[in-house]
Amino acid sequence: MEVMLIVGLFASSALSLNFIVNQKYKLAGSMNIINLCLVVATAYQFDQVKNIVWLFGIAAGFVLVYFVVRFLLKKKKKEKQQSIENKVVDVDVVDKEN
Repeated sequence: MEVMLIVGLFASSALSLNFIVNQKYKLAGSMNIINLCLVVATAYQFDQVKNIVWLFGIAAGFVLVYFVVRFLLKKKKKEKQQSIENKVVDVDVVDKEN
């Protein structure tokens, strides 16, 4: 069973790369989804699902932290830009006549 899963992984990966080269992105995406399903099935065969769940959880945590930090930095930059705009003083230049 495990050998068939690994052969299926290889075949779906090869087909996905072939579809990408031929610019058939929808088929490549479907092959990638099939590939992910085969990875999970293979991990389940080898009783590694717990490790995969931890890995996905950690990856999701990193992605979440990245977007939160990015949002906060954009907010801080926008507030700084607004404070600079508020501090700008308009100066009128008046010509003195002799």
